[in-house]
Amino acid sequence: MKKLFLIIIFQLLITNYFYSQTDSVEVFIIGAYVTPEKPHTFHLSFFTSKNVKTKIKIDEKYITNVSNEFTEDHSAAIDFTNFNFKDKFVSYQIISTNEKGEKFESEVFEIVLPYEEFIETKEGTNPIFTILTGMLLYFLPSPNYVFYEGQKIFSLTKEIPVITFYSSGYNYPSGHISLEYSHFYKDNFNNILRFGYKHVIPIQYIEYISPGITAFTNFNGLNGIGLETSIGFFKVFDVFTVYSRYRYNLKPTNSKNHFHEISVGLYSNFFTIDF
Repeated sequence: MKKLFLIIIFQLLITNYFYSQTDSVEVFIIGAYVTPEKPHTFHLSFFTSKNVKTKIKIDEKYITNVSNEFTEDHSAAIDFTNFNFKDKFVSYQIISTNEKGEKFESEVFEIVLPYEEFIETKEGTNPIFTILTGMLLYFLPSPNYVFYEGQKIFSLTKEIPVITFYSSGYNYPSGHISLEYSHFYKDNFNNILRFGYKHVIPIQYIEYISPGITAFTNFNGLNGIGLETSIGFFKVFDVFTVYSRYRYNLKPTNSKNHFHEISVGLYSNFFTIDF
């Protein structure tokens, strides 16, 4: 009898759980971007799993109505002229209300501001010093170790994302095309220029994992392909991400020129063309 009672209670809990899950409201972002031209306007479109009224909470402090009628399709154009933000990356959250008056909050999404005018600086800081420090960190080369034919070669490398591709709902771009130049401190090892694509996969508890492929050349006969994986561990100043990368390089026509690389650096994409 006791076991039967426990089974009934368990079934009720499970039923209640699934009922509560199906009663929630899911949000699917279709498009979210801010216009670079003035007046800077946040264009947002999304649909919900149920007919609801919606509001948007931006940067944890600005709340604006989106849909005043119960619907599944939602869109808004929000003028950012009088908004001030502390960062180029701005969070937003959808708040929905169903016909019973129940409120639901979506996951936190993020947009990237394509301008700098309205970004606040912390009290007491010098904005020029902040910009110069950011530029110094952005162009700082990364230490890189190369393992080539039993040799360990130190090098400095700098990767610059040129074009980034964004998909809705992520704190990082879905991928980017980049240029990279590596200088090797070895007389018989040539400097290398790279061009390639890196795909970014956000991961819980760290920042991301990024597989990529590059083509490289030294313009002197050494041409090949690099296969790599980067891990983004944590952010610095909310702009840079500390990462580590492993890369395997090969020359398809010559197996003797295969070599490995391990590097540590800072990733940021605020000087890129965004799509």
